[in-house]
Amino acid sequence: MNQLIKVFTLWGISGLVACGAPSASHEGEGERMQVGEGAEQSVDRDANAQKPGAKYLKLKRYDIVDRQGTGLVAVSCLIPEQWQVRDQVFWDYQDATQPLRYQGLFQDPGGALAVQIYPDLRSVYSQGPMGTSGYPPPRDVLSALRDFISQQRGQTGFRVMESKVVAQSGPTDNYISGTYFQTTTQSGFMRIAYNDQQGPSEEEFYAQLELTNSLSQGVVALGGVIWSFTGIYSCKAPQGKLENSRQIALTLKSSSKLSLPFYNRYMQLVQFLSDESYRRIFAAGEISRIFSQTSAQISQTISDSYWQTQRAYERSNNQFSDYLRGVERYQDGQTQVQLPSGYSNAWVNDRGEYLLSETQAFDPNNQLEGNWRALQRR
Repeated sequence: MNQLIKVFTLWGISGLVACGAPSASHEGEGERMQVGEGAEQSVDRDANAQKPGAKYLKLKRYDIVDRQGTGLVAVSCLIPEQWQVRDQVFWDYQDATQPLRYQGLFQDPGGALAVQIYPDLRSVYSQGPMGTSGYPPPRDVLSALRDFISQQRGQTGFRVMESKVVAQSGPTDNYISGTYFQTTTQSGFMRIAYNDQQGPSEEEFYAQLELTNSLSQGVVALGGVIWSFTGIYSCKAPQGKLENSRQIALTLKSSSKLSLPFYNRYMQLVQFLSDESYRRIFAAGEISRIFSQTSAQISQTISDSYWQTQRAYERSNNQFSDYLRGVERYQDGQTQVQLPSGYSNAWVNDRGEYLLSETQAFDPNNQLEGNWRALQRR
């Protein structure tokens, strides 16, 4: 179920913090904002304890919760401890095949640095003797990005500074029950510049486009395209500071861990939706009726699928991180973690929080609360 993890790639990314301590939650119309409780106090305490010139970045765990369906943590990730989050996991009741969606905005307290994750876009475009239906697909990932950015940032009068196809696979051919399918996949990015309330700004958008052309040959020929625009996210910063935001985005993406209990419930839901009667219940928005029939017990098949998905996601993250070179790998026991590059040392404490320091002499055990252990670069 690689499509599920694509929902959270920022990747997020995707698409992904404030769980190490209690948090204050402000819930609005389908949105949630969390800010680490006591952040102002910890900032003052840590600042007073620091030696002059000792700068560091502290990362804390953030849980993305499916409040609309299962009530479970869907994904956990790392972001800077003082960043604010407004996000939502929601279900698309018109899409019974891949029903999960996610959107999130992660930004520093002043709003200068931001990482934004957007819901996936999926459609079917059909052609036949009666004409066409649905939405025609983009020509390629770069044209899809430009159209998407025009919708999101068109009012800024943005300028495209750079664009590139990062990876491409296919075409791959399949023939199923009399229908021919051909699939191609592209990943790319586009960097833009514009002026907003923060002044001159830069923003990079990333996404993947998958196109599956189909042709059924019967009494009449029926053609169509199943297409999806997924893993859409952006990182924004003042002009000349984009690397700072990009590093946080890559850290968020690479640290994202899909929850096995949530994956278990999700997979059971998708299996139920193969039945027409359950699809009608789902289309009516009564998702709780379906989840009430799922089990917390995890089968071996689902467990194997989960770990296969995790390994595939980690490989994809490593390839993308290597391309952008914005993070470095560290060894944390049996686990490899990717953290922002450009720091001298990395540390982890017993609460699963990470800290990166700019100076060799800085020791968080002398400056901050908690028990900190140094990490080794891979």
